[in-house]
Amino acid sequence: MSTETSRKSTRYYNDHAKALCTQYNAVEADSVHGSWVVNHLSEKPGFACDIGAGSGRDANWLAAKGWDVVAVEPSAGMREQAMLTSHPNVTWLDDSLPRLNTLRSLGHRFDLILLSAVWMHVPPTARERAFRILSELLKPSGVLVITLRQGSDEEENADRGFCEASADELLEYAQRVPMSATCHSKEPDLRRSHVYWQTVVFGKSP
Repeated sequence: MSTETSRKSTRYYNDHAKALCTQYNAVEADSVHGSWVVNHLSEKPGFACDIGAGSGRDANWLAAKGWDVVAVEPSAGMREQAMLTSHPNVTWLDDSLPRLNTLRSLGHRFDLILLSAVWMHVPPTARERAFRILSELLKPSGVLVITLRQGSDEEENADRGFCEASADELLEYAQRVPMSATCHSKEPDLRRSHVYWQTVVFGKSP
C-alpha cells in the first residue's frame, strides 16, 4: 500500500466516521466474536488492547466484561465519535500499524490483543514486522485474535485501501516467532452475502 493510498484510506474513515460508527455499533460484539470467545476469552478480566478500534464497539464490550482496554485508532474522526460513548475503562490512543510506536513506548504487555477487520489495511510488505511487534506486546500467557475479511469489491478496495490477506500468511509468520495458532475458523458475514470472515487465535509458544 502506498503512502498516498494510506492517506486516502484515512480520509475515507475521517469523512464517514459518524455513519461508519453507527453501522458498526448496530451489530453486537458477541455475535461478531462468537467463534472464539467461549474457548479463548479468559473469564478473569485482564489488560486488553483493541488495535484499529474504530467505533469502540469491541473495546466497550471488553470493558463491560471487566477488562481494562487500550483502544488504538489512527482515524481522528473515528476516535472522536467513539469517545462520545466510550466506557470509562477504555483509554484511547492515536497510533497505527505496522510500527505502533506510541503504544510500544508505553511499555505495556497485554493479556489480549484484538485486531478485528484491520489486517487488510496493513501493507503486505510490513506485515511480518507488524506480526512480530504484536507478539512482543503479548504477555507470556497472552492471546492474539485476528479476524480477516474475505470478499470485497473494487470500490471498497479503492476507497479504504484494502489489500488481500489470508490465514496461511499469518500462520507462516507465527512459525518465525514464539507463537502458535490455537483456533482457526471461518464464518459468513452477518449482513453481506459477498463477505466472509476468517478468525485466527494465537498464543505464545513455550
